[in-house]
Order: sequence, then C-alpha cells, then structure tokens
Amino acid sequence: METEVLSSSDIAGFLKYEDGDEDELALIDNMISACRVHFEKITGLSFVEKTYQCQFRYNDKPYVLPISPVISVDKVETVDYEGETEELTLNTDYWKRGLYEIEIITGSMATIPNPFLTFESKYDLLVEFKAGYGHDDTEDLPKDIEDAIKKQVKQWYDNRDDFYEFKILGSIEKILNKYKKYFL
Repeated sequence: METEVLSSSDIAGFLKYEDGDEDELALIDNMISACRVHFEKITGLSFVEKTYQCQFRYNDKPYVLPISPVISVDKVETVDYEGETEELTLNTDYWKRGLYEIEIITGSMATIPNPFLTFESKYDLLVEFKAGYGHDDTEDLPKDIEDAIKKQVKQWYDNRDDFYEFKILGSIEKILNKYKKYFL
C-alpha cells in the first residue's frame, strides 16, 4: 500500500473533527485514498511514489510515459509476437528524452530500415518505471492539489452521498484541469 499524501490527522483538523472514533477515522482514511486515486486518474499524475508498467504497441510511437512526474526508468524490454522479452540498455539500445514527460526512443526509431533489403520483426515495448511527487528527483506535491484533496474530502465527509457518487466540486475540477495531461 502506498503512503498517502495526507493522513487522517491532517484532515481531521481541517474537518474540525475532534472525536477519536476509529470507524470515522477509517472512513476519513478511505476518503483520502479514494480522492487521491480519483485525482490521479483525472490528471495522469502520480501523487505518491509507485512503480508502473506500461506496454506500447510498435505503432504507438512516440513512446511517452503516461504518468508523471517520472522518478526513474527501471527497465525497458522489447516483446516479440511470441511474448519473448529482451532487455534493452540505456544509451545503447534506447534513450530517454525530456524532464517532466519522458519519451523513450529506441534504436529502431533512429534509422529507417529499407523493407526491400532487410526484414525486421516488429516489437512491442514494455517499460517499467517509478513516478511520484516528493522524491529527491521530483518536486513536492503542488499545494493547490493538496488543498484540493482537503476540500474534496471535507465535501465528501459532510455530504456522504457525494462520496459514494464521486461527485467533485467545480472549483476542484478547475484545479485538476490545470494539471491534466492530454494525449493526442
């Protein structure tokens, strides 16, 4: 389980909740986790450090990692039509480009093979990487997102039906839209 960006004690003060009822604190923790996961899906960001795997089809170029901010690219492998994998070496078989959004460039992208002279199998690409805010290689979670989590949890806590329906406050949607990643 990931460490949450906020704890129930952080939110309890914001909610002005002073009781020590374990069931209510568990509900607040659940709301924090649900809020984080929901906001991550909306924005394409990772608020906490996690390891991800993504597979790109051969024709999905450019290979841009779908989650930001990227901490590290741990493994890049080609996958052939039989599911066999071969690990690639950084700065020999593949390269990384970008600071915030990372693009993986493979050796096969560097040259254009002549289909009349060579036959190259088409390989999918499997990438394992870490992403998340708060790491030494990334910045801290933006304060407006942290505040948005607090406000949304308060809204859900005060209006439980909104929590069960995942209704998001309009002002929070505006904040999340600033960070949303758009893929063309």
